[in-house]
Amino acid sequence: MTDASVGPSAFDAQASATDLLRAADYRTPINALSIDHRDLSIEDGYLVQVLAMAERIHRNDPVVGAKVTVHRRRPVFCLYPRSAAMGMFEVADLTQLIEPRAQAVLVFRMLRELSGTAVTATDVRGATESVVGGIEVIDHRLGPPDQLDLVDVIADNGGIAKVLIGEHGIDISHGATALDALDVEFSLDGAAVGPAHDVITSPVDAVAALANHLSAQGGVLEKGWFVSIGPMSASAPLHVGAKAELRIGSMAPVILRAR
Repeated sequence: MTDASVGPSAFDAQASATDLLRAADYRTPINALSIDHRDLSIEDGYLVQVLAMAERIHRNDPVVGAKVTVHRRRPVFCLYPRSAAMGMFEVADLTQLIEPRAQAVLVFRMLRELSGTAVTATDVRGATESVVGGIEVIDHRLGPPDQLDLVDVIADNGGIAKVLIGEHGIDISHGATALDALDVEFSLDGAAVGPAHDVITSPVDAVAALANHLSAQGGVLEKGWFVSIGPMSASAPLHVGAKAELRIGSMAPVILRAR
């Protein structure tokens, strides 16, 4: 007999972080955290994200980059482990993922560190080596994907799985107007993929917001990191043998293949 007075179990951020990593390891999604814990805060989501990343670092999988995305018009800041960064000729291995999808992103290559909680767009331009195109593979360890709340997306690190970064881009050190009206062409198997539902209108401001967020958490946006901003397109489901291709203005094209 069930005691009706018993409420939901107490939230354990460390256990949730471990469960998320296990879900990724065994390619088995788990229930969204917000389903069992409806009163979770954004801070709870970031705590789970950081604890999961700490476990990855313990596995010798350090942070090499960061990401700014949006969920229902709310910003989400995430971290890339080294295992997510693909080599230029690497093929995405779908056997390690649950329901992978590909999307276009912009990528800032950071030449200098950004720290403090008052970072501006001017600071970002001065710290950026170049801006290039990238194709990101996202994968949801929490589900159902269409019912995820903001705290779920934060805890699951924005669905980060893999990212392939282009080689050549544009210099924004003297101004970022070239980023204002980018011509983004993203396709999967030759079929055009539509625009993103939620768009980040000022990528430079997004990087500044990320730097301020990291500093508020006791970290910094480190020299040598990359920062992805997006999505710049809708996401499309990947399958074995798929070919995703991205062209953004004068930036070098990016081609991702899956197996």
